Amino acid sequence: MSQQTELEKVKGRIRALAARTVDRGCSEAEALAAAQKIGELLEVYGLTMTEVELRQEICIQREVVFTGPRLQALSGIFLSVIDLAETKGWMVGRTTFVFYGLEPDVLMAEYLMHIVSGTVDHEEAAYRASAAYQRSRATPQNRLRSFRYGFAERVSKRIEELAAHRRASEEAARTPTSTGTALVLVKEQLIADGFREIGIRLRTSYTSRTVRDGDAYRRGMEAGGRVSLERPLRGAAGTPSLPGRQR
Repeated sequence: MSQQTELEKVKGRIRALAARTVDRGCSEAEALAAAQKIGELLEVYGLTMTEVELRQEICIQREVVFTGPRLQALSGIFLSVIDLAETKGWMVGRTTFVFYGLEPDVLMAEYLMHIVSGTVDHEEAAYRASAAYQRSRATPQNRLRSFRYGFAERVSKRIEELAAHRRASEEAARTPTSTGTALVLVKEQLIADGFREIGIRLRTSYTSRTVRDGDAYRRGMEAGGRVSLERPLRGAAGTPSLPGRQR
C-alpha cells in the first residue's frame, strides 16, 4: 500500500469517527472515545481537521443566466467576482455566466452576482425617476448605459479591494511551512485537476466601453458604493457565506 493510499484511508477513518456524535445516536462515552481517537490520528499523521475536510470538497460547475440591460453591469464585475471567489469562470454567449471551483466558492460567486443584479435594477429605477435623469441631454440609451458602466466600475473596484485585503491578511499570517500554505496548494490542485478533466480551454476577450454621459456615470459610481457586499448570515436558507478561502 502506498503512503498516499494509506493517508486517504486514515482520513476516511477520521471522517467516520467525526460522525459519531450524541445527536446521531451514540452514547456520550462512544462520542468521547471517537474524539480521543481522532486526536490521536491527527497527531500521528500530522493532519488537521481542516485539511481532512477540504480534501472531501468537490468541484462543481454552475451556470447563472441573466437577461436584459443589467448584463452591461454584470459583465463588468464578472472577472472581479471570479478573483474574490477563487473560482474559474467563463461566459457562454451573452447571457450565461459559468463558475467552476469548490462548491462553497461557486455558491458564493453566484450569490454575489444575484446581489449585484438586484441592486443595479433597484438603483437604475431610482435614477430613471430622478431629476438628474430628466435634466440630461444625452439620449436615454446613453444615460442608462453610462450609469451602468459607472455602477460596474465602482462595484468591481470594491470587490477587488476585498480580494486584495483577503490575500494580504492570509500572507501576513502564513509562513512557508504553515498549514495554511499547504491547504492553499491542496485547493489549487483540486481545482486544476478537476478543470483539466472537463477539458475546457479558456480564452480572453475584450470589450470597449465609451461613457457618453459623465453625470450619469458618476451617479452610477455612487450607486455602486451602496451595494451590500457584507457576509450574509451563516445558515440562512439558500445563502452561502462570504467570502474567503476554505481553511
